Amino acid sequence: MNRPNLLLRPFRIFRCTWDRRGLLGGKWYYIEIFILGLLLVAVPYFSVNHLVAAVGHTLWDPELPLDRLIPVIPWMIIPYATLYILNPLPVFSHPRNDRGRMELLMTLQGIATLTIISCVFFIFFPAEIDMRDQLPSDIMEGGGFVGTTFRNVHLSDMPWNAWPSLHISQSLVLVMALTRWLKRDWSELWWSRPALAILWIDWSLLCISILTTKQHYLWDLGTGLLMGLFWWWMLEAGLKRLDGMSEGEISAEFDNPSKRMLSES
Repeated sequence: MNRPNLLLRPFRIFRCTWDRRGLLGGKWYYIEIFILGLLLVAVPYFSVNHLVAAVGHTLWDPELPLDRLIPVIPWMIIPYATLYILNPLPVFSHPRNDRGRMELLMTLQGIATLTIISCVFFIFFPAEIDMRDQLPSDIMEGGGFVGTTFRNVHLSDMPWNAWPSLHISQSLVLVMALTRWLKRDWSELWWSRPALAILWIDWSLLCISILTTKQHYLWDLGTGLLMGLFWWWMLEAGLKRLDGMSEGEISAEFDNPSKRMLSES
């Protein structure tokens, strides 16, 4: 008996999005994916973040003594902020066919469900990340790119939504999806290997950065990794299912079985 998998198939609610993928020469699909990303990822995260911060109640503090021994490395706010580049990157890097477009949709579905489930943790197991006092005042008050980035991050992202770290889980799923495309679809292009190396170096630095910028605890890192690995396991099963389908079957994914058979005849 197969284990239930939330991400094995695209949700029916995305059928209309899929049906509109040809509008404006295919450009509307990406506009809609971007809008859905804002509504299903950014809005839930920041809404819950500010709500929990307003309540201001910590259910359990996951801070360890080691968390405060980890040094502040100011420049690592840069790899930390690259998550905001990784999130829209699949829109630009997926294969330009229905297989790639469906994989893009399912990746969005994976990131959205990951975010929403994580928000449930943030609401029911709130924890304040109260380590920003370790950041040197000259960084926070000074100019330059690093100081400005710190201030912008602190302004938009309250020190809550601790665990599991979405910075880790989201970025892991995104990097795995991007790696899949780079190895399968773009491997013959000269830039694919450098891009793959940059991708994983950045992700490694991002993992360290959540600690060295005092944005997260070690517990958040560990639980974020576990959540990301589990979500990728589910999403990868859905993507492998698509591997066994023809382009026509993928195009007719939302059709009923009889229509799907006609598309293949």
